[in-house]
Amino acid sequence: MIRTSLEIENYVIPLGKALNLENESKWFYLRFMLNVSLSLKTPFEAVEYETKEGKEYRLEQITGEGKGSEDYTKFYWDAIEVFEDITITSKKALELHLQRHIFRGYHILSTSLKHDSNIFDFMLQDF
Repeated sequence: MIRTSLEIENYVIPLGKALNLENESKWFYLRFMLNVSLSLKTPFEAVEYETKEGKEYRLEQITGEGKGSEDYTKFYWDAIEVFEDITITSKKALELHLQRHIFRGYHILSTSLKHDSNIFDFMLQDF
């Protein structure tokens, strides 16, 4: 299972507004946070948050595991291995790395954007 924090769960609504996509599923926003983390070339710094009040998600929800052409599990598995220069040997390990990158992506977004910031300008600058 991939866990989130209460902060991440609460950030979904403002992120949706910033992206002008307010009616997407939560996995869409979590995947966006994951992609933000994997898009940066800066070294990975783990960001720790309390996960007791967050929610749990399955690989199926985050990566689309088992959903045919919408299954990005192998892509994320490979991307994390390249990004972190590691070998992931189990789905449990993949889940932990996905969780870490979601936390990192959330941290990057929540500390870089103000409520009136244009997320698209931010993405153009940093990516």
